[in-house]
Amino acid sequence: SLLEKYPIESMKMIGILNVNKTQMAVIQVETNVKQVKLGDYIGLDFGMVTKISDNEVKLRELIQDSAGDWSERESSLYLQNKEGSKK
Repeated sequence: SLLEKYPIESMKMIGILNVNKTQMAVIQVETNVKQVKLGDYIGLDFGMVTKISDNEVKLRELIQDSAGDWSERESSLYLQNKEGSKK
């Protein structure tokens, strides 16, 4: 998918949708806006979406170290506040 071609750091979570009772996160990367659901893969490190809440997408990534060993890493994307509304 398109979102597997970009690093997680370049993505923004901009919203949440409920489609047929399935919660989906709305992700923006550059000018593209995509919806992701649980089990989808995003990012360059095989990041699988493990949880979607109102303000966060949790991912489990697979990272290969310099020795060639694989390990798992948890990452999150957080909902971006609207411009100007600082918490």
